[in-house]
Amino acid sequence: MGGQTGAVLFATLLMCSMLAGCFGNDDSEQEKLINLVVHYDTTNGTIEQSYLGGSQISFTGVTFSFDFARTTSDYGLETFSLEPGDGRSAITIDASESANIDVEYQIHGMYTIVLAATDINGNTANQTVVVRVEHSIDWSEANSGDPDTMEINTTPGNEASNPRQMTIASVVENPETPLGSPVSITWELTDPNSASKGTQSTQIQDGEDASWSIDLNFPIRGMHDLQLTIDQGQDRININHIVVILYEAEESAPNPYQSNNESEEENSESE
Repeated sequence: MGGQTGAVLFATLLMCSMLAGCFGNDDSEQEKLINLVVHYDTTNGTIEQSYLGGSQISFTGVTFSFDFARTTSDYGLETFSLEPGDGRSAITIDASESANIDVEYQIHGMYTIVLAATDINGNTANQTVVVRVEHSIDWSEANSGDPDTMEINTTPGNEASNPRQMTIASVVENPETPLGSPVSITWELTDPNSASKGTQSTQIQDGEDASWSIDLNFPIRGMHDLQLTIDQGQDRININHIVVILYEAEESAPNPYQSNNESEEENSESE
C-alpha cells in the first residue's frame, strides 16, 4: 500500500514539475522563437518646406526605412509590422514578399515606433525605436510692398513631444533703384495667444539690407505669426525668412547593416 502511495505521489510531483516548467518558462521560450533583427540607417531628419510670395512651392517629408531581412524564426515568419507612433494604423507586410518597411512623416515631432515580427503560429517579437523629425521653412517674397504674415505651426504630430526651440533668421533687402529711398520696417513674432515674443525695428538704406534673428525656447503649441511691417517708405523690399523647429536629440542610435567584411575592416582599423 505504501509503495502504491509513493508511486502516485512521485507521478504527481513529476507532472507538476513538468507543468511548472511549461508555464514558468513561457516568456523565455517565446522570446527564443523569433530573433527580431532590424537595421535602419538613420533616426532623425528634417522636413523641408518652401514658400514664394505666400504660396507653398515645395514640401519634402522625412522617410525612415527599416530592414527586417535578417530576422529569423523557429517557425515560418508571417508578417512584419511598424506602428508609426502618430496615431496612424500599423503598416503590415507579408514576410514572404518583402522585408522592408518605409514610413514617412509630414509633421515634426518625436515618435516612438514599434517594430514587430509575427510567425505562422502567432508568436510575436517587438522592439521600439525613437525617431526625431524637425522642420525647416524657407519663406521668400520679392518686390513686396505689403508683406504677408508667415504662419508657423509649432504643434507636433503627437501628444508625447514638444519642440525644444524655434529659431528664426530673417533678411530684408531694399533693392537699389534710380529713385530709391530708405525704408523703415518692423519685425514681430507673436504666439498663439497673440502675445509678442520679440520685435525689432530698423531703417534700411537704398541698396542695403538688414537682418533679425530670434530663438524662442520651448514654444507653446499652436500657430505663431511672423509679421513684417513697412512703417515708412515707398520702396518695395525682398524678404527671406528661415524658420527651424527643433527637438531634443533623444532619438535612438542608428543600427545600419554591416557585412562581415565591413565589421572586420572596422575592427582592424580600431586595432
